[in-house]
Amino acid sequence: MMKYDCNHQNESSTVTDSSTLVTSSLIKVRSFGTITRAGDPIVGIYNTSAGMSTGCKNGSFSSSSEMPPEAIDNLTSTKYLNFGSTGGFNIEAPAPGVDTGFYVTPTISNNSIATALLFATANDSPNRDPITVTLEGSNSNALDIGSSWTLIYNGSTGIDPTTVPARQQYVTQQNFSNTIAYKSYRLLVTSQRGSDWAVQYSEAQIIGYY
Repeated sequence: MMKYDCNHQNESSTVTDSSTLVTSSLIKVRSFGTITRAGDPIVGIYNTSAGMSTGCKNGSFSSSSEMPPEAIDNLTSTKYLNFGSTGGFNIEAPAPGVDTGFYVTPTISNNSIATALLFATANDSPNRDPITVTLEGSNSNALDIGSSWTLIYNGSTGIDPTTVPARQQYVTQQNFSNTIAYKSYRLLVTSQRGSDWAVQYSEAQIIGYY
C-alpha cells in the first residue's frame, strides 16, 4: 500500500507538472507599445458622447490634409481638425470640438489592451487643444451603436488647461488601469481650451499591449 501511494503521488505530480507546462505554452506573450498605427481603419465622428450611438460621421473636416488618419500617423507635422456641429470656417463657438473624435480598429491586433493615451498638440490656435477625452472599447462590428462600447478612460489628454504648451509637441502620457482586450476603440473630446472654429490635435495615440 505504501508503494502504491508513493507511485500514485508521483504520477499525479507528473501529470500536474505536464498540465502546467501545456497551459503555460498557450499563454500569449504580449508586446507593449503603440496600438494605433498609420493606415488603420479610422472614422471621424461628431455629435457623439460616451455610451451613445454615433450622431454624425465624416463631413466636418477642414480639408483632405486634416482628416482622422492624421491623428494616428505618428507625425507631429500633420493634424486632425474637426469643426463639430457648431464650428466652421470663421464660425467661432464656445467648444465646437466637444463630442467629436474618431473610432479606430487597430490592425496590429484584434484583442489589444489599452493602458495609455499620448497626445501631441497641433501647429496653431491653442484654443483648439482638447483638454479632456473619453476612451471606449468594443468587440462588436456594429461600431455606430452606443451599446457596443464600454468606457475605459475618462480624463485628461495631458495637455495643460492653463499653460499653453509648445506647438506640434507631445505632452505627458496619460496612463490608466485596464485589463480587458478590445478589437476597436472610440475616442471623444469632452472639453477644449476655449472658443474657436474647431478642435484639433496632431496625434492621439492609443498605447498598450497587443
